Amino acid sequence: MKLGKCWHSVLFVILSAGVLTGCGKKIDKERVAIDESRGIRFSEDKRLLEGYNAKLSEKEYVVPAGVTAIKARAFEKCGKLTNVTIPDGVTSIGERAFVGCSDLTSITIPSTVTSIGDYAFEGCKDLASVVIPNGMKEIGKGIFKDCKKLTNVTIPDSVKAIRYQAFFNCERLTSITIPDSVKIIEDSAFEECETLTSLTIPDGVNAIGTNAFKKCRRLVSVTIPDSVTSIGAGAFDGCGKLNRVRIPKGVKSIGARAFHGCPYEKEIKSNYPNLYNYEK
Repeated sequence: MKLGKCWHSVLFVILSAGVLTGCGKKIDKERVAIDESRGIRFSEDKRLLEGYNAKLSEKEYVVPAGVTAIKARAFEKCGKLTNVTIPDGVTSIGERAFVGCSDLTSITIPSTVTSIGDYAFEGCKDLASVVIPNGMKEIGKGIFKDCKKLTNVTIPDSVKAIRYQAFFNCERLTSITIPDSVKIIEDSAFEECETLTSLTIPDGVNAIGTNAFKKCRRLVSVTIPDSVTSIGAGAFDGCGKLNRVRIPKGVKSIGARAFHGCPYEKEIKSNYPNLYNYEK
């Protein structure tokens, strides 16, 4: 009986200290309380950051320890923030979580994050570089859309898909390494990345999406692997400097205007008249 009472006492002490079984790191209750007094919202158990107070004047914010998720639109249009640090233990960032944070220049995403929602950083026009955590399975729709100053992105080997408009209009993205793990490049994934100069599509990708690299005006060379069987409509439309392209033997279709405006277009048309839907 005494031993049982002892364990009850220990359990009471642990819970009083803010450690919740199965919930990860200890919650920084003092920080959370201060943040709540400033209009920052958390879930009842303090594990979910529900919403930042856009009226605050601070330029930097550190998410309290113990938070495990950031809700969709939590930092939407918080235009004064320039730097946000997300602590270890956070596993997910919701859709449009930082959409419209126009002054955000840097963000620390810990290795514990395995899910980032669609359009999470859309319109973060001052965001210059991002390291995507190892463990992410895909780069979702429009995650970095209109991040006009984004020049450097590290994509880990865990990523298997780059979704629709993932890097749309990242006009300063000069180079990017797509790991061999990537098997899918969806429509408009890199559309209007105007300073992208060279690109190697990894072996294993079997389709290049519609408008995937449209208006990448400085793209000079692209390596298309033998695994590719289809090139979508407008895939390289407007890539006026693209003059070196090898079409793999396994390609069965080339969509309308796939190489429209490219110096190499007429040669592709003559070499692949049955594949290239040129006139539409």
